[in-house]
Amino acid sequence: MGAQSGMLIEFLFAIGKALGLILMGFLASRFKYISPQVGLGLSEFVGKVAVPAALFRSLSSLPIFPGQDGVAVEFNVLMCGFAAKFVLFVIAALLGLVLRKSLATCAVFGLVCSLSNDAALGLPILNTTHPQVGASLIFLMTLPCCALLLPMGLAMCEFSSRSKKKGKGSGEGFVSVLAVTLSRVARQPLIASVALAVAYNYATNATKLPRAVDQCLESVMGSLIVSALFALGSSLVNTTFTFDALFTPMILVVLKLLGPGLVCRLTASPVFGFDSSSSLELLSIYSALPAAPIVWAIAREQKADPDAIGNSVVLGTLLCGPVMIMENDGFRKEATELAGVLFQQIQDITGVHIEKEL
Repeated sequence: MGAQSGMLIEFLFAIGKALGLILMGFLASRFKYISPQVGLGLSEFVGKVAVPAALFRSLSSLPIFPGQDGVAVEFNVLMCGFAAKFVLFVIAALLGLVLRKSLATCAVFGLVCSLSNDAALGLPILNTTHPQVGASLIFLMTLPCCALLLPMGLAMCEFSSRSKKKGKGSGEGFVSVLAVTLSRVARQPLIASVALAVAYNYATNATKLPRAVDQCLESVMGSLIVSALFALGSSLVNTTFTFDALFTPMILVVLKLLGPGLVCRLTASPVFGFDSSSSLELLSIYSALPAAPIVWAIAREQKADPDAIGNSVVLGTLLCGPVMIMENDGFRKEATELAGVLFQQIQDITGVHIEKEL
């Protein structure tokens, strides 16, 4: 069982590390060890520096165009995973409309249900469970998410902001608001980094970045996970954990953890033409990843219900473990075996042995 339980242990360790960083940020702010400006600075660093650097480094040398060697994930599997994310984006955005939220809040609702915490949880988990294709799936899925879903969400946020200014008598027409919105979205660091990475990838045929540049970006990437989760934890100090405050986050968490996997299972064979159990297992684990902390940074910048989004990220990180274990046969089997070993050890220590009935 040693090799088998290794996957589950690595999985639980990745979740525990993420929760530990959130707790450290919370305690540091709660006992005023750091000033409130530290959390604000870290969240801005994550959104404007660390995430764009990580995206550029990852996508610049990843095989994403036809003819490039090394693409390990089939196209229809990728399309199935992205379609699930798109469906959940639309459903969550419509949920915001039903709850009478602003357009910007509807946008971050959509993003929190479609963008996963790939860096802190996705890579260590999928590299353990699917070492041949896990990292490729994450980076390849990042491309359509950052090229379509993220611009859609940011455009909705910008359009909401410009529309409010128009309502206050700015004198701007619809076309003017739309033009300014698209211009601002195109200048967003996240969007610009993806565009530059894809252009470099195509021009150099996915050649690795120069060593000095690559090491510099790698150093920035190393600070991404710590900065994002620590800043998220520090922001929770002023959050009220009541039923009303947690009702919307719980709905978003259920949609994020269960929705994409369900859509993948329903559409894999009839729509995308594959029924491979290994591919569905890969998508089920990837789909159950919690929301990315960057969505909270966007919500905070746009003033789009950041408390609800922060609670969604934390609750999703807490609950993704049980959800993945329940949905995945491999994890469920390992959890059962590990529980059996622990139960036997408890019996040996206490001297109380329970005999199984034949």
